[in-house]
Amino acid sequence: MNACLASDWFMGGPVVFTALVGLGVMLMALWVSRQRYFPGREIFIVLHLGILWWLTAAGLELAAQAPDCKVFWASMAWPGIVGVPTFWAVFLWQYVNSIREPLSLRGYLALTIAPLLASCLALSNPWHQLFYGPGTMPVDGAPGSPIRYDHGLLFNIVAVYVYVFMLFCLAVVTRAALASQGLHRRHYLAFVLVTCVPWVANFAYVGYGWTLFGFDPTPFSFAFTLVAFAFLILGVRLFDLLPVARHLLLEELPDPVLVIDPRQRVIDANPAALELAGLCSEWQGRPLADWPVYGDDLALMLRTPESGKEQLLALASSSRYFEVRCRDIERATRNGPFVLGQILYLRDVSERHCSELKLAEALATSEERLRTITRLHEQMQEQALCDPLTGLYNRRYLNDFFSRELARSQREQTPIALALIDLDHFKQLNDRYGHLVGDDVLKAVAGHLSHNLRSSDAVFRIGGEEFLLILPGATGDEAYARLDGLCGSLAGSPLPTRDGPVSVTLSAGMAVWPTQGQALEELMQVADAALYEAKRNGRNQVRGWPSLSLRCAEPSAPASVR
Repeated sequence: MNACLASDWFMGGPVVFTALVGLGVMLMALWVSRQRYFPGREIFIVLHLGILWWLTAAGLELAAQAPDCKVFWASMAWPGIVGVPTFWAVFLWQYVNSIREPLSLRGYLALTIAPLLASCLALSNPWHQLFYGPGTMPVDGAPGSPIRYDHGLLFNIVAVYVYVFMLFCLAVVTRAALASQGLHRRHYLAFVLVTCVPWVANFAYVGYGWTLFGFDPTPFSFAFTLVAFAFLILGVRLFDLLPVARHLLLEELPDPVLVIDPRQRVIDANPAALELAGLCSEWQGRPLADWPVYGDDLALMLRTPESGKEQLLALASSSRYFEVRCRDIERATRNGPFVLGQILYLRDVSERHCSELKLAEALATSEERLRTITRLHEQMQEQALCDPLTGLYNRRYLNDFFSRELARSQREQTPIALALIDLDHFKQLNDRYGHLVGDDVLKAVAGHLSHNLRSSDAVFRIGGEEFLLILPGATGDEAYARLDGLCGSLAGSPLPTRDGPVSVTLSAGMAVWPTQGQALEELMQVADAALYEAKRNGRNQVRGWPSLSLRCAEPSAPASVR
């Protein structure tokens, strides 16, 4: 360093050229620092600073006249020589894979270890002679003559390290070019060509001793790379195409959109998502579950996804509803798709959902009203078909019931018995006890008949004290036996009324289908004639089929009225 302070300096054409290239690098770094939203922006700015360091050291080496001073500035260039390929590789990886998350401080420190170590090895060379060997000397005795460097073992190790990163850069952009199509493929092919320039320049210098102004051409090749990138940026609009598209497709969306990585950290979010969460800073890289308002519910929804379905996210705090759509961000690999992250689109369906809730409520109300109407209709139909006093079917239901039973009997070749029943002296009972007691008797008789018949039989009230029985499948003898039981049990069992037990008897006339008639009217006429015959012959008996008669037991004396 002392030799450099005492050394002469010469500002020749190569030095001016190097200064102009460095100025261009500074302007490019300033321009890039004002750009937004392209992957790897921060690394790209650091890359410019590394090239600027390298060019500054190269310019000072060209300007210095003393050999020791030239070697010193050559050693000072190593942070840029090693750092530029390192950060170049990271930048290309982030850009090709659309990684927008900034590199952490720990990552930056890890990347600076190798450049600082290489610089220390070069600056300590006078003590170990393993970086630049004893053959490091000027090419001739002229003042400011370029230095011919004798590359030692440590130099070759550092060169291999640099070449690994340059090969990695070439592999990244080549793979991206092969995987893309159309305009993107042309962009990445330009990346390949630009990446090859420093590789070729450095390999020519190390392997074959090619120089520019007697100096390593690699930093100038990187300057050419920056010029090429300037053309891609300003001419092809490679970088500002992405922010414009993102602005149009993402930021202008009124619905929240988030991009998360496989660890469910939010990498990107549009203004609508930030506004909904109430965030304005320190959100990038934050776990989704830690986001206010909706982050925890959204993270839980992602842990229990419904395959192929859109899920509904309800925000109780704001009475808003969002339809969540989730799509994987994949990159094709030899082993199949590799998931880079997910994009979440929260479509605001609050108005639609509220309308659906109102519609569902209206439908539920309508269904309830329909059930009420149906129930009332059934009640009205039942009231129309049933006798309101006894609960038995009335004459309106008789034809339908008989038609069904007739069709079944015709199919199964079975008989049908029909009986007309009339309560004996019912008018006298009404006159004696009153109509309310008469109603009690009618209800008790209806219960007596229903209780003593089969479930397949039917009882109808067809008049004041007249009842009709239909006994499907019963022959004449079977019907007589049942009617006998009904007649006898009724005569022997006083009926409960509000004024005490009252004894009544019945008279019955019967007919059998198909022997005594084919239609209901014919059978009723036969049964009615039999009933009148029972009345004329003393009542309390069953007549019919075809001329048999059965007199029931005499009723016991009625209890006194209380």
